[in-house]
Amino acid sequence: MLMEKTKKRQHYESIEKTCNQTILSLASTLRNSVIKENDTETIINQLRDGSANKIASWNQLKILAITRPAVIIYSYTMLATFLRIQLSLISGHMYKDAQNVDNGIIGNEVQAKYMALSSYFIYESIKILSNLIQSKVVMVTQSLSLTKQLTLRDLEQIYWALTSCISADSSTDPVKNLTYYMLQQENTENNDTSIYTKLINQMLDVSESGEVQDLMQKNVRSGFVLLMDHISVYFNDSSKNDNEHDVRDTSHSEESNVKNSTSTYLQEATNNGSSEFVNINKTTMALAKIIPIVNGQVPDNPTPNDIAADWLQHLILNNELKILGANIYEAFSCSQS
Repeated sequence: MLMEKTKKRQHYESIEKTCNQTILSLASTLRNSVIKENDTETIINQLRDGSANKIASWNQLKILAITRPAVIIYSYTMLATFLRIQLSLISGHMYKDAQNVDNGIIGNEVQAKYMALSSYFIYESIKILSNLIQSKVVMVTQSLSLTKQLTLRDLEQIYWALTSCISADSSTDPVKNLTYYMLQQENTENNDTSIYTKLINQMLDVSESGEVQDLMQKNVRSGFVLLMDHISVYFNDSSKNDNEHDVRDTSHSEESNVKNSTSTYLQEATNNGSSEFVNINKTTMALAKIIPIVNGQVPDNPTPNDIAADWLQHLILNNELKILGANIYEAFSCSQS
């Protein structure tokens, strides 16, 4: 009995490592899809070479820049949750098969088809998710002018309003409709082999449970808290810079402020050399100055500490997701259904 428990634990530990590696690998591809669907580089280049209407382009950049990290937070949460469920479920069945329990052997063809399910989300429905979040960002930010002075708390409230708008629509909310985004419609029809259909139906049952939805919602909120932590550094730096030079000039027109922001685009850098206390909750910046900071949280070329990389590590190390996977594995490696 003890030997059996040890063998089972070692098998699950191996599966957990495989799951982590799979999440890391697929998240890299997913990140590229998010950047492609929320392309800010084209607009930035047009602003730099003066070939675009600055006000219109900056308003479009505002939408895409705010959308980009939001899509990363939602999509990474969805991918990590789905893969935990997917791998834990099939691994439980395969362990049971190995113990010669009469449950029907999961062949290589079924395994390959089952494990390829996430490709639909990465390459196709990520477009649906991006469009959804973009539309909600438009709703939340349409009244904000580029010269509007915002505190870090104001920016945080924009993102909380965004999550509220997304969750308010229960028909499209990715937390409540995980399998809609993850599975092609044909994959949910009962026209496959009995073993494959059984795996899909079991995955649907688990993914649509209240427990999984609550965990996803909690993780999404944690993702936005992490995003604000990343951005807060720039508000701290802005306050220090403002002590030396007041960047706010209320006599300028909106177009003038946009031009100033264009010329300093991506030149914001943190300054950790000062020990002076700064209340970042009282520091304000024009929205046009915040946009490049927010956009820079998910750069086109990945960096080790950008929000995408940081959030991915949080999800991989998330203890509640690990427990979810372990519980699923245990349930399906022991069940006789």
